[in-house]
Parts: sequence; C-alpha cells; structure tokens
Amino acid sequence: MLFIMKNVGFTNIFISLMLLAVGCSKANREEDGAGSQNLTGHILYDRGEKIYSLDLRSGEKSIYFEQNNYALNGWDVSWDGLTRLETSSIAGDFQNIKFSFVNTTSGEPSKETIYPRLAGEDRLTAGKLSADKAHILIQPDLNHGIVVLDSDGNIVTHLRTVNGKNLTLGDEACMLADNSIVFTFDGQHILKTSPPYDEIVAIKEMNYPDWGNINCNQDGSKISMRIDKHIYVMNSDGAALMQVTDSPTQERAGVFSPDGKFLLIASDYQPATFRPGTWSLQIIPLDGEMHTVGKNPSPKVIAVKALDDAALETGDNYMLWR
Repeated sequence: MLFIMKNVGFTNIFISLMLLAVGCSKANREEDGAGSQNLTGHILYDRGEKIYSLDLRSGEKSIYFEQNNYALNGWDVSWDGLTRLETSSIAGDFQNIKFSFVNTTSGEPSKETIYPRLAGEDRLTAGKLSADKAHILIQPDLNHGIVVLDSDGNIVTHLRTVNGKNLTLGDEACMLADNSIVFTFDGQHILKTSPPYDEIVAIKEMNYPDWGNINCNQDGSKISMRIDKHIYVMNSDGAALMQVTDSPTQERAGVFSPDGKFLLIASDYQPATFRPGTWSLQIIPLDGEMHTVGKNPSPKVIAVKALDDAALETGDNYMLWR
C-alpha cells in the first residue's frame, strides 16, 4: 500500500468562560435555560454488566441491555439506533467469533455471522458497524490489524501493515460515511484509506506524547480525539485542529451527537487497572469555543442526569449517542 504524507496546519483557540453548573434532565434543562438546546436521542453507556439508555428529551433512564461479560467482546449501535452489533466469543469454539445484528426494538437477532478469526486471542476482537450497516470494521488488536467484512462475514479488505510495520493493539479505527477508514498508527500519525483501500494517506502527524480515543461524526466530516488530558476536534482531512474542552482533571473521549452539533464528553476521568476507567457524562456544544468541564463547568456545559437525580451519570467502558 502507498503511504503518502501531507502537511496539515492547525490552530488552538483558547477562550476563558464563566463557571456555572447546568443540568441535563428535562426538568433541569428547562429550569437552567438549557432547554433551548433541544437535545434529542439517547445516551447509551456501559456500567459493568448493564448498558443504560438515557432519553435526552425526558431524562428517563432505562436498561438498554444486559451483557454477558464473559462472552461479549464489544457492541456498537447504528446511527439510526435500529441495529445493535454484538461481537461475541463462542463457548467451546476457539477458532470462530460471532457477530450478531440485533433489532433494538425487539431485542432479537435479525442476523448472525460467524467469522473465522485470523490468529490470536478472540477476546480482543471487536467490530463496529459502518454507516450503511452493510459492513463490519474490526478494530486493530495484537494479531489482526484492521479487517473490513461484509454483513455475511466475507473479508472486503485486510490492512495488516503500513510501511512494513504492523498495526496492533492500541491503534484505533473508525469508518466514515463513505466507508473510508480513519485510523491511528505507531503513536505518531492519523491515517486514512478509502475504497478500494489501495492507498493510505497521512492526514495528521501527531507530535504529542499522549493522545488517542478517536471518534468520527455521522457524515464523516469531523474527528474528535484526546490530546494529553483534553478533547480536540478537527476536520476529517486533518485541518483545523481545535481544543474544545478544558478542566483541572482529565477528559477521556468525545462522542458526537447524531446531528454533529454536540459532543458527549467523558469528564473527570479516573483510570482503572483492568477496564478503561470511570468518568462523568457531560455535553458541550461544538460552537467554536473551548468549554471547561468537570465539577465547575462553563455555562454552556450540560450535565447528563437522569430525571429527578442530582448526580451526574457515570460510565466506565463505552458510550454512544444515538
């Protein structure tokens, strides 16, 4: 594969903001003047064996599904919220893993695909749904690199190395609306490859000692990431890198709203030994400003709270906005 480097500039915007806590349940949003944001959709977040859903209009919190931590490697949900992809180990089968397409309304699988893993430990294999729900993107692990499957489990492309160096555990990938793949590589680059995946372009050189946790928005125009302790956003071509959060502690990740106008922030991140850690859920608008999150947030920061609950909701592994 051809690996082309190009230079992309970036800017950092620093704007000081007043500190004021703002609630996010329906009642709190209206009381604090944040109801004009008209937030819609559901926040889905991992809390051990239970995955919760919080309706942003009503503030109602419910169990989205209960996972089997032994069998379930990972999960993802389509942008329209109608299909959940579950990646599971198969009891007694050390050669294959299973992808289940689950109807989120009925909770029943609409399709199951068996994938013969290429090598290594299947517990590290996890898939994400493409925007068209016709493909599965397998995240890099110790042995596979990046694999794209069609919904029947056929390999569309397999990206194992870049310039002779393996993709490995710790590298991350997301798929854009046109099925292009944006991925991190070697701790130094964000790269991109588009169908038919025969060329790789470097969209950003990352000269930072600590960065990662990339996420893409629905239309594929924006990418969020963590650099050091805070969240940044840039165009998917690598231009206009901008810091959008600040705090005295650390943010873990930023997840785009379905309309791309807001970011769900993992704030006050506390690392853990065997899991990604724990964090509080807060929302910021993507309005060209930098917002202080955490315990003393800026005025436009919206706290994710269940109805009639004063405490911020917390997550500890994975979160989506659908």
